[in-house]
Amino acid sequence: MKWRVTYRGKDGRQRDEAFEAESRTAFFKLLESKGIQAKRIEEDRGKHKAPMPKIPFKAVAACALAVVAIGGITYWLTQKPSTTETEAKKPARPAKIAAATPSVPKPAKASTTNAQAKAEKPAKPEPPPFHKCPGAMQLPNGKVLTFPAPKEGEIRKVYAYGHMYECDHLGNFKDVTPRKLFHTAFEGNFLALAVEGKSFIPAFLTGLDQNEVKEILKKNYQPIGDETEEEMAQLKAYDDMRCAALQYMEEGGSFDDFVMDFANYEKKSRETNAMCLREVMTLCKEGKIQEAKEMAEAATKLMEQKGLRPFKLPPHVKAAFDSM
Repeated sequence: MKWRVTYRGKDGRQRDEAFEAESRTAFFKLLESKGIQAKRIEEDRGKHKAPMPKIPFKAVAACALAVVAIGGITYWLTQKPSTTETEAKKPARPAKIAAATPSVPKPAKASTTNAQAKAEKPAKPEPPPFHKCPGAMQLPNGKVLTFPAPKEGEIRKVYAYGHMYECDHLGNFKDVTPRKLFHTAFEGNFLALAVEGKSFIPAFLTGLDQNEVKEILKKNYQPIGDETEEEMAQLKAYDDMRCAALQYMEEGGSFDDFVMDFANYEKKSRETNAMCLREVMTLCKEGKIQEAKEMAEAATKLMEQKGLRPFKLPPHVKAAFDSM
């Protein structure tokens, strides 16, 4: 008798195999001796045929393409006409007959000078006249900007065209742009580096020749005599920072390292101040004023321990804490 057994081999793959035995008992003893745990047993009565062998279609296709390619190359090599034969088969071109056509001179272009070209351009239309109205402001380039007027007793600051203006509740503007103490990009950014709260661009201070930087920093600002207290405070901060940079460079450090170290110091101070202020304002919104005041005191001590700039509070919050 013959049986077909489906089982999983030692390699983990499923197998389908036929076994012959005299009886069913002998068949099971055969499976036990071979250590086969059958998943399915079916008596083979001639229904199962050997499976058809798989045809490797990819290999057949590759062989077919190779045969076609070889045949094409062989035909091209044997049947291609030579270059001389091809040229011989080409018909000769007829010679061109030059027609006697009279030459017509081209009209000369009228030469125009730059002054004439500018004079021919249409003039730009003049901007419409500016009619003063509350909250309206005309810039030096003729553009008109309009801003809502603040409430009575308040002042709104407006930054436009490189100037700073103050607008009152009647919509009147006043130019309050502070004058420039320094006129070069280097000195202006170094002043912003020295004064707390100002923003500077490190690219204007780094990548320069160290000797040129030293010559610039050695120059002391000569007061004009009409500086305000705020301007004198800025000049003092500039002078202190100038001396610190020169000392740092005399000790062997580079000016670029000095600027980047200070930029990282300012960034860390801003981030720590913002983190502490966020916690204080959250407690204030929840009505926990006493806890918020204690948090502000702890933030002040933390900033001092880390050697950062002092912790800053909004004026109204500081006034509320002082009144407690």
